[in-house]
Amino acid sequence: MHLQLFLVVSALWTLVLGGLTDDQLLNIVKNNKNKLLNLNDENYEAILNGPRDYHIVAMFTSESSHINCVLCREIGPEFELVANSWYQDHPEGITDFDPEGKDIAPKNVYFFKAEYLESKNLFGTFQLNSIPKIFYFKPSDKAGPNNYQSEKLEYQFFQGDHKSLMIQWLSVLTGHHYNLHIPIDKTKVITNVVWVVSSLIVIKKFHKNIFAVLRSRIPWSVLSIIATLFFITGYMFNQIRGTPYVIDHDNGKVDYFTKGQQNQLGVETQIMSFIYGALGLLVVVLIKKVPEIKHDTVALILVSVVSTLIFLLFSLILAIFGLKGMGFPYKFINFF
Repeated sequence: MHLQLFLVVSALWTLVLGGLTDDQLLNIVKNNKNKLLNLNDENYEAILNGPRDYHIVAMFTSESSHINCVLCREIGPEFELVANSWYQDHPEGITDFDPEGKDIAPKNVYFFKAEYLESKNLFGTFQLNSIPKIFYFKPSDKAGPNNYQSEKLEYQFFQGDHKSLMIQWLSVLTGHHYNLHIPIDKTKVITNVVWVVSSLIVIKKFHKNIFAVLRSRIPWSVLSIIATLFFITGYMFNQIRGTPYVIDHDNGKVDYFTKGQQNQLGVETQIMSFIYGALGLLVVVLIKKVPEIKHDTVALILVSVVSTLIFLLFSLILAIFGLKGMGFPYKFINFF
């Protein structure tokens, strides 16, 4: 226990004051639960300036709520998964350093994370104007200063599964094969087991009522209408694009609709869902309920009211289409 503590303290002290050898870095990693090492203003020169007899992969990011980097929060866990998976396969580091028959000489790989609030000088050195960034630094015999600036290679955030794209990128650069070891989410497993058991108990106890509901036309009609509204009002568009709910201007003006067929606000989905739902309900009333009314005068009044509402709502839809597409030629009432 005292030996391990000594190794950790001495290794961390070396991390601050001087360059690290492969063995020193390996000792730090082995004594840390999180295999993603910190890169900050106090240690980056000693680590990056070299010489380095190992590969370095560093992610420049920020988890601060003030910066609110959404992509950082998405990529961070995937980068950490790649790092932990590598060390799970190589707890003692690379054991075969024989370069014979290999395009790239085998060397250890170490993963770092630089948090902006702890690494402002480091971020300034790289002149970063956006994050996250992932850089690869190859082994180098050169000793600084700032030689790492010309040695770095940047990971490109193409669309796709980034953890898979990252290990493909690293395989090419380091010559190593990377596996992904996705940890089991015990909370999710327990939740799913509880949900399945509870569902089976409810089905067993109320199976007659459940089967009666499933055979009824009403719930299927309601589900069909809801599904149709989701598909035609742009709900999936909002989920994929992450669109804002409304647009607030500095002068206090609020936009509930945005022009252009390729742009949409979250509130538009709710407005269009309400309009389409109301139109559907009014049509059902007009063709199903009105014919059942025996009193002619009441039926005439109801037909007039429902028809007027249908006309107004349909005119509103045409006005919204005209707002979204400037060349849309049809209009009944000029709402906007």
